Amino acid sequence: MNAHQKSARMEELRAQIEGKTAPAGPSARERLTLLFDEGTFVEVGAFVRQRPTEFGSCSDPEGVVTGYGAVDGVLVFAFAQDPAVNKGAVSEMHARKIETIVNMAVKADAPLVSFLDSWGMRLSEGVDALAGYGDILSLCSEIQGVIPHVCVVSGVCAGAMSFLPAFADYTVMLKNAELFLSAPSVVQARFGQKTGDAASAYASGLASAVCDTDKDAVAAVKAFFNAFGGEEPTDDANRLTAEIADLISAEGYDVSAVISQIADDGVMVEFSGGYAKNLVTGLIHLDGTPCGVIANNPAENNGDLTASACDKAAKFIEFCDSYDIPVITLVDTDGFAVEVGANISESARLLGAYASSDAVKITLIIGRAYGAGYLSMGAKHTGADVVLAYPTACIAALPADTGAVFLGEKQIASSENPVATREELIASYGETLASPLQAARRGYVDDIIDIATTRQLLISSLNVFLQEGDR
Repeated sequence: MNAHQKSARMEELRAQIEGKTAPAGPSARERLTLLFDEGTFVEVGAFVRQRPTEFGSCSDPEGVVTGYGAVDGVLVFAFAQDPAVNKGAVSEMHARKIETIVNMAVKADAPLVSFLDSWGMRLSEGVDALAGYGDILSLCSEIQGVIPHVCVVSGVCAGAMSFLPAFADYTVMLKNAELFLSAPSVVQARFGQKTGDAASAYASGLASAVCDTDKDAVAAVKAFFNAFGGEEPTDDANRLTAEIADLISAEGYDVSAVISQIADDGVMVEFSGGYAKNLVTGLIHLDGTPCGVIANNPAENNGDLTASACDKAAKFIEFCDSYDIPVITLVDTDGFAVEVGANISESARLLGAYASSDAVKITLIIGRAYGAGYLSMGAKHTGADVVLAYPTACIAALPADTGAVFLGEKQIASSENPVATREELIASYGETLASPLQAARRGYVDDIIDIATTRQLLISSLNVFLQEGDR
């Protein structure tokens, strides 16, 4: 960007901030109309105005609409920043309106949806607006794990308000939205790279979904709420899943296809699908019960556990634990990837998340479960309530080709046919030390199951821990 382009861009931004140009896209009320069932929205604080200052009168409206209503028949509270009013700038009273509606949601124990579209704070109010910022962020941090919070970044989300999507349980971004703490032009000038767009937020895990339109974004919000809540079963609890055998026989298979075979009606709402793709996280239903699923994905980086995958999984376990959502873990990994500068603390956090979670935890070992990777993916020793395994599972301290050679080093060296001896040792290792039967004999695996009965047995295992009122 040359000097002329930078100057033109700055003039454009200044004009927008000063309200000289109209924003594109729906208004705050139009977005709320898309969200709520027809005729159910009740606005709160419609007459709230800012304090008079030398820079503005008390007649100036607040750039946020707050209220509550029904979303598919369920009570939901929401606020939507309105870019048509001072570019949605946050003022003291703007913040007060948001605080009021959030506190109402907490008291009603109901979900919250936030639509963010603001260029920052109202500069004319100075420290009062800054204090309002702090109050919003503090409150939205405190409600993590208390009530479900879904955030929709509809337009520009600038400055400290960009923390809000990180506090939310689930974040949706419009593809043309911008989310940044430091202005993209500043980052571009200093580091030569673009940040703040939806693609960057999706790749970093900050956004769980990216949508083309406001209507699509609201549909994603509703899909999250549907997955989060229990529902009447619409799929046969005894449906067989023999197709999984063919799926996992393919090298580098996509575990999402396996999850579809297990889940009610094949539906999963994925979390952070653009981030750490070697591990899949999401919400499914099993016979109507909402469950979190965490699965190694051999289609990406062989399903190895990287620091980012551990971070993704640990956050998701903590989310499930907060709302007492059972966790289903599907294991197929050689273990931890060899990473330059890998963060051991993030890797350890995954094991710690499983060990400290009070949620129901059911683990299914599909294939490889080796060493620290086995222990970190919901093993019996680290907190799993039930551990099942396929006959194809391999559970051991090391992969067969490594472990057999390590244990039989002298035998291979003294053999007249080292290659044949090595292959024999690998086969023997797989049939003995790495066999799921060996783990079952020690009580580390509760059952070795027929692949076709996967869905049936996961549901029956889950029902052991659920009372009728939990369904």
